[in-house]
Amino acid sequence: MKAIHTTLVLILILFTGLSLAQDAFEGKVIFNVEEDGKTQVMDYYAKDKRFRMEVPEEGGTILFDSQALKMYVIMDEQKMYMETTMMPMSAGAGGGNITKTGETKSILGHDCEKFLFEQENLEGEAWMTKDLGAFMFFMESQQDMPAWQSEVLDAGYFPLQVTQYNKSEKTQSVYNVIEVTPMELNDDLFIPPANYQKLDMMNLQNMQNLLGK
Repeated sequence: MKAIHTTLVLILILFTGLSLAQDAFEGKVIFNVEEDGKTQVMDYYAKDKRFRMEVPEEGGTILFDSQALKMYVIMDEQKMYMETTMMPMSAGAGGGNITKTGETKSILGHDCEKFLFEQENLEGEAWMTKDLGAFMFFMESQQDMPAWQSEVLDAGYFPLQVTQYNKSEKTQSVYNVIEVTPMELNDDLFIPPANYQKLDMMNLQNMQNLLGK
């Protein structure tokens, strides 16, 4: 799950929020993330402020429910899942900025606009389209959401290509959508399987504490 978490931090920071444009995207997105010479392919599903992230090569699945403020980590081999309560975020106090450059190009047949963004020690560029409806990632964070992120979401943008630089570490990460399929999705995709057992995090912590003594 470490690889999933790293990639979430990489790309979710751009489009985190709890509000969606009216024409929100519903369907499946396949994208890859290139970082430190490695490439990961991920499948992402979105519907009604609920999200599912899968990494086929690693067999990992994370579910987000931004209305209930819940995150679920699905462990198929154990037929179990972990549940975490998310912290609500507010818009407008997180800093950062985004600038529309006026440059355009076509990606996967969609007209895209180029944006430059900057936040804390991160900067980069994003190519986004309005053809597909708003596309929102949800990230586990207690930080306030910058106003510019909310504006991008409310305008109904969908990111198809993002290049990010870490100012302090001089590292580069590239995120590319390789396939977009708008479709109606079954609600079952966004909830833990009924036959999976919920892992009691409190008892797990108590056990770890006892073993540590």
